[in-house]
Amino acid sequence: MISLTVPLLVRGLLAALIVGFVTSSIRSWVDRVFLVIMLTGIVGLPIVQAIQINLIVVSLAALMALLRQRKLLHGAVPPGSHEWLLITIPAVLGGVGGRLLANQLKPSLLLGILGIYAILVGLRILIIKPLSEKETKAHPSWFVPISLGSGILTGLISAGGKPFAVPLYNNAMGHHPQKAYALATVAVVTAAWTALGTQLVVSIPDWSQFVIAIYEFVLVTIIALIVQKFWTEKLAKIVNLTIAPILILVGLRFLLVAIK
Repeated sequence: MISLTVPLLVRGLLAALIVGFVTSSIRSWVDRVFLVIMLTGIVGLPIVQAIQINLIVVSLAALMALLRQRKLLHGAVPPGSHEWLLITIPAVLGGVGGRLLANQLKPSLLLGILGIYAILVGLRILIIKPLSEKETKAHPSWFVPISLGSGILTGLISAGGKPFAVPLYNNAMGHHPQKAYALATVAVVTAAWTALGTQLVVSIPDWSQFVIAIYEFVLVTIIALIVQKFWTEKLAKIVNLTIAPILILVGLRFLLVAIK
């Protein structure tokens, strides 16, 4: 059980300030890998508890995304459609598999995986840029491995993989950036709920983890909604260029700690 002390809650507030600002600045309302990094790096929680807490937060964020972006998501990926099935079914399988695997791995290995993920996200931000829509799209069957990978990452380290899924849908498959975002969001939403359900079946997190998760979700959401009021494209570019090297450095630190 995590002791809910005043210093821990203060560090949690600092983490929420950072994550809320970044979340709104880069327009990513669901895939909050930054929070699991902050919970581990700033709040000081063990990696296993941090991942479980972040999974609860991501699931709540997924519900909020459905309410806020339901027209965009339903328009881009109509429920019951061929595309929807090719995305949701692999996401379910990935979410279950990733969460079951995470419960078997050592904390040091999970920290190392999170470190590698953070490094790759930082490099992706610096290197890969969105492209306009292509006339010829890749075969829809490519939705399956992308969605499966997203689901596994969601279950494994509560990081939905959107930094990689979006460019794969956009740059590789040729979909418009807005649709690519919607496709990736549907996968994360599906995988988050599936992974959380799997965790509740395997082992229910203690009540302190739920308290911290709700605390972080509320704070991050409030801060993100405030930042959204003065969001600009320039702000998004500045934040991206700022967080990319930070992610790489933090990832290297996690990786070195895991190797020791």
